[in-house]
Amino acid sequence: MPPQRMNMVSMVLDRWADKPDGVRRPAIYSEDEVITYRQLQGTVNRLGNFLLGNGVKPGDRVLVRMSNHPLYIALNMAIIKVGAVAVATSTLFRSRELRYILDNSGAKVAVTMPEFADAVEEVRREAKGLEKVFFVAGGKGPIEEASKDESDRLLAHDTSADDLAFILYTSGTTAFPKGVPHAHRWLVAMGEPNAAVVMCTGGGDRVMTPSEMTWMWPWGYCIWYTMYSGAATCVYSGRFDPEKTIRYMEKYGVTHFVGNPTIYRRLLRIEVGGKRPALRAAFSSGETLAPELFNEWKDRFGCEIYDCIGQTESHVFCSTRPGTVRLGSMGKPLPGIPVTVVREDGTECDENETGYLAIDKGFVGLTPGYLGLEEEWNARIRDRWYLTWDYAKVDEDGFFWYISRTDDLIKSRGYLVAPKEVEDVLQEHQAVLESAAVGLADPELRERVAAFIVLAEGRGPTEELAKEIRRHVASRVAGYKVPKEMVFVEALPKTVTGKVMRKALKEGGVVGDSYRF
Repeated sequence: MPPQRMNMVSMVLDRWADKPDGVRRPAIYSEDEVITYRQLQGTVNRLGNFLLGNGVKPGDRVLVRMSNHPLYIALNMAIIKVGAVAVATSTLFRSRELRYILDNSGAKVAVTMPEFADAVEEVRREAKGLEKVFFVAGGKGPIEEASKDESDRLLAHDTSADDLAFILYTSGTTAFPKGVPHAHRWLVAMGEPNAAVVMCTGGGDRVMTPSEMTWMWPWGYCIWYTMYSGAATCVYSGRFDPEKTIRYMEKYGVTHFVGNPTIYRRLLRIEVGGKRPALRAAFSSGETLAPELFNEWKDRFGCEIYDCIGQTESHVFCSTRPGTVRLGSMGKPLPGIPVTVVREDGTECDENETGYLAIDKGFVGLTPGYLGLEEEWNARIRDRWYLTWDYAKVDEDGFFWYISRTDDLIKSRGYLVAPKEVEDVLQEHQAVLESAAVGLADPELRERVAAFIVLAEGRGPTEELAKEIRRHVASRVAGYKVPKEMVFVEALPKTVTGKVMRKALKEGGVVGDSYRF
């Protein structure tokens, strides 16, 4: 259980920086720079004093609009250390979404890089409570210059474990993003089991992701849990590029890698030469990890990928991990996190019975609710359980198995078809790089199974290939699950967190040219 009084930043930064080896222990690797915990503490403290001097008070919301950068980490820590609330937002959000987030969060101050400032400038006059905007520009911006003469000493604000520390926003596939607040207690409730049981990181370890650290998956694994264990985070800047990612992994000596199935598939499509990164573990979330992807990665890179499932509402609560890998499953709940599968009425399901994946609503690592959306939050509650809106089941050995999102199940010919099962089989075909199965309206079948496929490099969309893939699927699953329609696309529409937007595919929202067979 978290202590009654705690500040997240004291537990991830100050406790390591204040040790004798804090002047040497690496906290951040960025290009050719190594920033120690003591150096990071000095930057955080100067930024914190700057914010206090500019009227930021405990409880105030400060919006951060930045890509991966050491100052992104330092600034969020400074906000939380002074008792304010960090509102970390994706740089992919545009003015419409940003305006909503500013109003929904009640942000008083915004900090942005100049390259992402257009949307902020566009809405700053209309935003209800926004008073100030500061800029950060890779060591040359006003906020660095303005804070360089501030004191590098700053005591963390005496916050309660229940005080809000940060707000993240869901990717918002059909409407505005949902604001998901978390208290300081989140760090202990979620960070302790993830860092100790799944990540198994410590001093000397180096964690990297090519994803933007503005959403919950890398926010936890690559910043807070990494530093909670005294390890270092490695900053990857710019858009994901497989060759660049491998170079950065080698450059930094990365031991732990955080990605999603799309990233892993693309990394496996390039040659890495005779030398390979010194990885000890890799972690995947966003979409279910296919067994063949696990095996190919282990053969190539010599480490396992641990499949994790979580949400912005909590973080990773169930995963495979060292010693508990059962291919195709999502592993077991993490120690201390009450997870189960329930029926519609909130009663727990029997073994191998499909139901709603659920977390105890009283768990201290769970968000207290959605900002301004109380009715939507209450719709997720059944008796003592918060429903994740995922279908799952638990086998006789306690392993959890993902079925689908509640609104993704395909209803065809009176049968229910789980997209994951079809996609797993599609991914076994060497011509398939990525796939998504959805149900399209059909006058006879109710819904027909359609497969949207991104082809591997060097493969072209042909009718013969569509037939070949269809035969491959038919040889492995029941006939009613075989796609009646094959659609080859340039890319799959995804949220900013990398999840496939199946609803967009059902509505015809393909990316680029498409070929239907």
